[in-house]
Amino acid sequence: MYSPGEFFYYDDLGTEFEVLANLTYDHEEYIIAENEDGDRHVFFSNDDEEMVELVEDDDLSDEILEYWEEEYLDKSDIGDWDDDEYYDREDHVNIDDKFEDYDEEY
Repeated sequence: MYSPGEFFYYDDLGTEFEVLANLTYDHEEYIIAENEDGDRHVFFSNDDEEMVELVEDDDLSDEILEYWEEEYLDKSDIGDWDDDEYYDREDHVNIDDKFEDYDEEY
């Protein structure tokens, strides 16, 4: 129905929202949207009826926003690279050494 980056006007709040994401949570379709003040809201999305409805339950809304931030924005540190030997290497390249004679050559 709405894609990220699109705007829609929600009559009940009298505000325009920008769609940040569409997601499925617990077998329901939701839209994460942000108003002009930067406040994020969660809406039920029904493609068949082409309507959106604000999620009034604050607990559900917070739960969906938390899920979205963890899964889609990757805000949680999963730490899978901590054990990776690649990151334990101590490669060091001194760029100054590579270019110190540059002016003399040209």
